[in-house]
Amino acid sequence: HPSHLRSPGCSPVDSRADSLELSRSMTLPLLQACCWLAAIAAVAPFRVRPTCAGCDRPIHMSCTALSWDSLASRLPSLAAEQPTLLDPVLAPCPASPSGLTLFRERHGWCPYSEKVWLALELKGLAYTTVLIDNMGGGRPDWYRGQTPQIQWADGRTQGESMDIVKALDAEYPASRPLYPPEGASMSSVAQMISAFRQSFPSNARPSSRAAYLFSYSGPLSRSDFEKALDATEKLLAQHDEGPFFVGRELSAADVSWAPFLERYAAQL
Repeated sequence: HPSHLRSPGCSPVDSRADSLELSRSMTLPLLQACCWLAAIAAVAPFRVRPTCAGCDRPIHMSCTALSWDSLASRLPSLAAEQPTLLDPVLAPCPASPSGLTLFRERHGWCPYSEKVWLALELKGLAYTTVLIDNMGGGRPDWYRGQTPQIQWADGRTQGESMDIVKALDAEYPASRPLYPPEGASMSSVAQMISAFRQSFPSNARPSSRAAYLFSYSGPLSRSDFEKALDATEKLLAQHDEGPFFVGRELSAADVSWAPFLERYAAQL
């Protein structure tokens, strides 16, 4: 894994201002989405009157909103057994659990933790999650270093998000391959991962909170974000046989990019 691709990881020294900006900008869209869903639920069941193709006669249809249980049954992630989740802030965790374990940042800010989390879910592996509070509260005495980290089944630990993603293929060869997936080459996956650094704003802070949203001296300009998104579109167009970065199948490249694009979707 090239050294210039290494993520800075999560550190408790990141600015609290970034966290505040992130929280403020995400609250309104979240509330709007909740209100929209509530409005849909309030009018169900409802009737719509589309017209038949070729004539003006209305087609009568009755639609009823799906229940939460029905929606849950359609989500593959909810059909699988949920991983064990340990939160030392809420309940003491006197020792590291045994078996495959992901140590990730507790508050959901960290895109680097999310990379490993996504890879584990895509592979369908059974694992335990331990939430680590990088702000200092409730951090286990036995835990050392930054997040994310993985503890392998034999007790070894490893850091650096994309190093972990690559190692997952080697440790669990029978699981879904990501580096590369079937039908793609290792070089194409590595190229797309490497292209991130050339595509996102070079003067932006790779902070674990509000990653690539601010420069070291203040806010980024609109043009910085537009250039980054235009570059992303061009990369996706290189493999137009499918919707993902290397074509038809999800790969480690998508795992690498998705957490940052997800945050851009909410922030921009």
